[in-house]
Amino acid sequence: MPRIHRSLPSRACALAALAALSACSGGGGGSSTPAPITGTTPAPVPAPAPLPAAPAPTTAGTYAACAAAYKPPVAQSPGGLPFCASLATTPGASGAGIENAQACQVRRAVDIVAAMGQGWNLGNSLDANGNGAAPLSDETYWGNPATTQATVDAVRQAGFTTLRVPVSWDDHMSGAAHAIDPAWMDRVEQVANYALADGMTVILNIHHNQGWEAPTLANEANAKDTLAKLWTQIATRFAKYDHHLVFEAMNEPRVTVNGVDDWIGKAEYYDVINRLNAAALAAIRATGGNNARRLVMLPSYAAAPGEQQLAPLVLPADPMIALSSHAYQPYDFALNQQGMAVFSDTQTLDALFARLNTRFVAKGVPVVLGEWASTDKNNAAERVKHAAYFVKGAHAIGIPTVWWDNGNKALTPGGSDVMALLDRGTLGWVHQDIVDAIFCSAQ
Repeated sequence: MPRIHRSLPSRACALAALAALSACSGGGGGSSTPAPITGTTPAPVPAPAPLPAAPAPTTAGTYAACAAAYKPPVAQSPGGLPFCASLATTPGASGAGIENAQACQVRRAVDIVAAMGQGWNLGNSLDANGNGAAPLSDETYWGNPATTQATVDAVRQAGFTTLRVPVSWDDHMSGAAHAIDPAWMDRVEQVANYALADGMTVILNIHHNQGWEAPTLANEANAKDTLAKLWTQIATRFAKYDHHLVFEAMNEPRVTVNGVDDWIGKAEYYDVINRLNAAALAAIRATGGNNARRLVMLPSYAAAPGEQQLAPLVLPADPMIALSSHAYQPYDFALNQQGMAVFSDTQTLDALFARLNTRFVAKGVPVVLGEWASTDKNNAAERVKHAAYFVKGAHAIGIPTVWWDNGNKALTPGGSDVMALLDRGTLGWVHQDIVDAIFCSAQ
C-alpha cells in the first residue's frame, strides 16, 4: 500500500534532530537562548496536578478491565454557568455571554481541548492523493476503503472522542483562485458529519501538498496566498458548525530539497512559519460568525516538539488557538523500523511533556498532540507499554493525544509505518491491547 515515507538524515545528531528531541549543534539556525512565546494568551491556567499512576496490566497482560472504566472527559464551566451554545457569542470581561436573555459561559480554547479526550486519525484516506485519472477517487488510491458512517461509529464505540481528518486539497483545486472542487468539499463535509453525528470533536486540516507550503522567504508570498484562499473557502463552508469542529492550519510545514525533507529547519524557516500561521488564522477569522472564535491549531516548524523548533515559535495574539504538535518518540522505538523493538527510553517522553507543559500548558495555551504512534516490529507487548506511558504523561498535563492510524496493518519485509489499530475492512481492532492501554492510561 502506498504510504508517505519520512526521509531520514544521517545518524549521530540526526536521529534526535529528526525526532526533534532537542536542539543539536549545527542544526541550522535559531537562537541559543529560548525565545519567549509572545502575543496575547489566555489567563494562565495552573498545570494539572500529576495524576496517580495508571493501573498496571492484569496478570493476563492486558489493560482491558481498566479501560472498561474509562469515561470521556467533560469540560467544566469555570464560572458554574452553562456553556454558551454558539461560538459567535461575544464574551464579556468575566468570560460570560448572553444567549436568549440568559447568562452563559463562553467556551475558551482550554475548555474545547479539555473535552477532546483521546483521538484517532483517519490517515491515508482523504489525505491520499496522486490519482490523476480520477482525483475524486483519491480517498481509496492508497489502499484504504472509503470511509463510512460505520467506520466512524466503530472508532467512537471504542472510546475515541476526537477524529482528526487529514485532507489533501491539491488534486481538487484549480486556477489562480485555487477554487476547490465542490464535489470534494462535499465529501470532506460528509465524512466530518459522520463524526459530528457521533458527538465527536473533528479536527480538519490542510495535509499533504505539492510544495506550495514550503516556509522559505522565496516562497512566502505564494504560500500565504494559497493558504488564505483555501482557508477562506474551507472556513466558509464549515462556518455553521459549533465548537466540535476544529481547524488545523497546516500539518507538518517544512522545506524539501531535492526530494529530501528537512525535519530540523533553520531560523529563516521558523520565522516564515510564524507568518504563515498568522495568515491562515487571519483568513479563517475574516469569514466571521462561528469562525471568529473557532479553535484553530497552529504548528511549529514540521509540527516538531523539540526545543529548537518551539523556541522561535511566536503565536498570534488570539485566545482561541492551540499548539499543534506531533511526537513519534522516542524515535528509535516509535518510528525507526530498523530501530529498537524494546521500549525503555522513558526519559525522552518525560522531557517532551515537561517542555510542552513549561512552554505552553502552564501558560494557558492548550496543546494537542495530533499525531503519535509506534510502528509494529512484532513487539506487541512493548508497544502497549509505550502507549500506556505516552498517554499517561500527556493526560497528566491535560494534553489530548490522537493516534496516527494509516490503515497499514501488514508487517512485511522492507515495510515501515505499520501503525493501524483498526482493520477498516472488517471494522475489527487488530491491536485492542494498545487501544485498552490508551484508555486505561487516560483516567
